[in-house]
Amino acid sequence: MVYDSYEFGKYLTELRRKYNVSMNVVCDGICDQSVMSRIENGEREVSKLVQDRLLGRLGVAPENFENMVYADEYGYWKTRQEIISLIQHEKMDEADKLLEEMAVQEKLFESGDTAENIDINLKLQFYMAMKAQIRCYNGAGDAELKKMYADASRLTISRMKDRGSVKEFFSNRRLAVDEINLLLEYWRYVSPEIGKRFIRGAIEYIDKARYELLTWAKIYPKAIYYLCLLERKTGIQSERKINELMHLVTQAIECLRNAIRAFYLCELLDIKIELFRLINKEKTLYWDTLIKDMEHDTLVDENYDTLFGNTDEYSTEAQYIWCRYTRNVLKEIYQRCGVREETFEYSYIYVDREVYCIEDIIRIRRNMLNISMYSLCDGICSERTISRIERKLTRPQSSIIHKLFERLGLSGELSQSELVSSNVEAQVLLQKFRINFNYKNSRDVDSMINEIENIVSLDVPQNRQMLRRVRLCFLREEKVIDDEDFVSQIKGVMECTLPYKVAITKDIEKYLTIEELSCLHNILVTKCSGIPEVQECYEALLGMYEAREKDINNCLSMYEFIMRQIASYMGDCGNYDKSDEKEFFILQNSIRNRRLTVLYSSMYSMLWNDQQRAKNKMAMHRNIAYCGEIKRCIVLSCLGKNIGKNKFFSNILKRILQ
Repeated sequence: MVYDSYEFGKYLTELRRKYNVSMNVVCDGICDQSVMSRIENGEREVSKLVQDRLLGRLGVAPENFENMVYADEYGYWKTRQEIISLIQHEKMDEADKLLEEMAVQEKLFESGDTAENIDINLKLQFYMAMKAQIRCYNGAGDAELKKMYADASRLTISRMKDRGSVKEFFSNRRLAVDEINLLLEYWRYVSPEIGKRFIRGAIEYIDKARYELLTWAKIYPKAIYYLCLLERKTGIQSERKINELMHLVTQAIECLRNAIRAFYLCELLDIKIELFRLINKEKTLYWDTLIKDMEHDTLVDENYDTLFGNTDEYSTEAQYIWCRYTRNVLKEIYQRCGVREETFEYSYIYVDREVYCIEDIIRIRRNMLNISMYSLCDGICSERTISRIERKLTRPQSSIIHKLFERLGLSGELSQSELVSSNVEAQVLLQKFRINFNYKNSRDVDSMINEIENIVSLDVPQNRQMLRRVRLCFLREEKVIDDEDFVSQIKGVMECTLPYKVAITKDIEKYLTIEELSCLHNILVTKCSGIPEVQECYEALLGMYEAREKDINNCLSMYEFIMRQIASYMGDCGNYDKSDEKEFFILQNSIRNRRLTVLYSSMYSMLWNDQQRAKNKMAMHRNIAYCGEIKRCIVLSCLGKNIGKNKFFSNILKRILQ
């Protein structure tokens, strides 16, 4: 994926054609069709804000990419993320103050040519969305909130009305998730009958929109939850209505499980339990007694593994018990982390990941490689230009940035996934590859690597780096190569873009790409004490990611990926307290961001640390019973559909049974 103006336009065009969406539909409410045409032809550069909204209307999640933006954009983006973080931590007064400061800084309420400055409505919409969220938290009335959400929606959504046909409203439209979110909030405050009608239309629209899984998970469960809230107002009585809502809620929960997210998950589980009780009141009373027995940490039920070891098919009894017990486990984890269970805010929709300042990257990377300004600029620009770029005194042309980046061992594109390619099919294959690799489908993994190699340019060092690395990981998993050979070859892969010695150098400011970080992570995964590179990578990654903890929302996905391995390595080395500290930090931030990816791994790691303390007759820091925690790990791994981890935890439980 690339975002240089030409390649971004090309990628956008490919997406439109794939989904058979006209140009005027994608840009409606954002910019004129003439501007859109220039964007697609690579004749007009636009901000990441506009790029994200256009891609969002085509179902692409922006956080799937690593992004580089100019200093002026970076400042605005960083302020947005600080506001989001404050709202997540329920510091509403601070968030509101920073929001107003941002409005002044960005001149949101000054008159200007919005046709020329197409960012302004998107920035204003974010301001109004956050303001409404803060006002809602502080107890604003329904009428005020209804107006705020209507005004925010109209900034980019044309033909805003709720008196006509639902079919007419959604026809010939492409809406991004943040736009649908504002509509859901608006329809929540209209009359229940009108609200239900339009939210049902939204659910149908989302079903057909072909969003990426993560994009779908951000909005589909919320739409169904809001429908259920309105149905409650008018009464859920008929068996037909109960069965319909049960089906929708089940679909929403499955969507979250597939995406490994927890947006409105507790609320949806509560509704499903409520619907079960409406259908089977007497039976659920009996099933509740079974759950109470299961909650005793010392009790091991021979049926437990049957209920939670199979993630595909459940009897009605097992479904109810699964819902109740999963809900109770989530409640316990949220309480343990000091995080509110309810999805009380929608800031998660606006959270972005892996965004970096172009000018900082050039300065940091140049210093890492010990390249003088004179050497870097040779044949590209003047030394004075480099100096001004690094001091953020000028905004250089993208062609200059492209050449400077390439000289620094970076892709010339300003936004990319693991693959540098505007080929839509390559991105689809990459998503399938990740799934198959995680589930260790070796035959499919090998063939997919070959397919990707055939449709992307291997002249690009970053592509060679990524594909060589994943092939080596596959060969190690298949035991074709041993750890020592693996580490040696991964170091060579790293040097496609950056000398290994530079990557592990201590006490210098660093910028490493996701692929370069993954190379270091892969070496650490071996945990071989006889391989010196393992300790080198441990120290390098620890230094980098401890420094990033204050900016955790920007790097949470990579932080989970890397710091989980670091924490595990700490435990293996006997540093149990430090390991616990890192694991709990991961657990707390993951659950706050409604991520289920590593919860059970962090919980088990801390449990393992306690077991080692007990073996070594060291003081215990927590009072969590072993059997109960293993049960919770089984539930959470089942929730996230991680079959491998589920079997691992289930086998531990079986050993306890014996």
